[in-house]
Amino acid sequence: MDIQKLLSIVQKEHGSDLHLLTNVVPCMRVNGAIQAVNEDSLPMTTEDGETLAEQILNDYQEDQLDNFGDTDASYTCESKLEKKIIRARVNVYRDYQGLSFAFRIINEKIPTMKELMLPIGLRNLIKKKHGFIAITGPTGSGKTTTLAAMLNEINETQYANIITLEDPIEYMYPVRRCIVSQREIGQNCSSFATGLKAALRQDPNVILVGEMRDAETISTALAAAETGHLVLTTLHTANVIEAVDRILQYFPANQQKQIQAQLANCFEGIIAQQLIPKKNGEGRIAAFEVLLKTPATENLIRNGETFQVKDYLRPEQGMITMEESIKNLRERNCI
Repeated sequence: MDIQKLLSIVQKEHGSDLHLLTNVVPCMRVNGAIQAVNEDSLPMTTEDGETLAEQILNDYQEDQLDNFGDTDASYTCESKLEKKIIRARVNVYRDYQGLSFAFRIINEKIPTMKELMLPIGLRNLIKKKHGFIAITGPTGSGKTTTLAAMLNEINETQYANIITLEDPIEYMYPVRRCIVSQREIGQNCSSFATGLKAALRQDPNVILVGEMRDAETISTALAAAETGHLVLTTLHTANVIEAVDRILQYFPANQQKQIQAQLANCFEGIIAQQLIPKKNGEGRIAAFEVLLKTPATENLIRNGETFQVKDYLRPEQGMITMEESIKNLRERNCI
């Protein structure tokens, strides 16, 4: 089981993911579809999996795997096929057959907002000095890449202190006009919640929270956004309405009104995205649903009337529905 060679093949084939499962041949995802990495490859054995886990996990991550059945890590190696460094995010987990690994290839170069064809409403959000911005979508929909493009644009154009909390660290941000501190959960801080509380004492302008996973992290992030910080984060929902509902669902019923009011006060944008195969078969392109703060959308969230939000996603205000975004991509012959 030569992980370096397997990742080299995935990168050369422009794949996004490598999947290794016990007793299954190595597979990769290319343009959204799963296929074998190499027809001659042998299935990963139990011994292969245990050896690979020892190779890529530190003590903290091994404890996480033993106690909870899965853990996140990062992995870096040199390509055997090209003069490139390969960086990957990896989730190691146990299933009924043994260990499994899901590697997500991280592009070395951070794409620009223009290259990703981000909507103008989304691009304007990085000019905000404070507020709460959430990118939402299913796993593998490009949320991390969108956030990276936004954060790097701030890095290139503003003078600020940026602190990121990631699990694990993915894109590496060079020092440009900003100073950037990147902290990895489990390595540099114990959790998103504790890292976020510490960040508030570190004089940040911009805070990136890799994922909203619990009520404590969400409430601290909203408080940070209300007190003059720009907070960027991700959620796992299909659309902007579900994102608002998901945030509230982390809290007991007697706290939801307060969180609703906080979110209405400080949110600047909630963006849902999904990746769609391009018409020419070369890669995928993102479609977006964009909800921005206006007096109307603020009131809808404050009053718990998020079911009406879609009626207020107006293009003249920089917003768009997912259906309209997909229609636009078809009209431009992209999909």
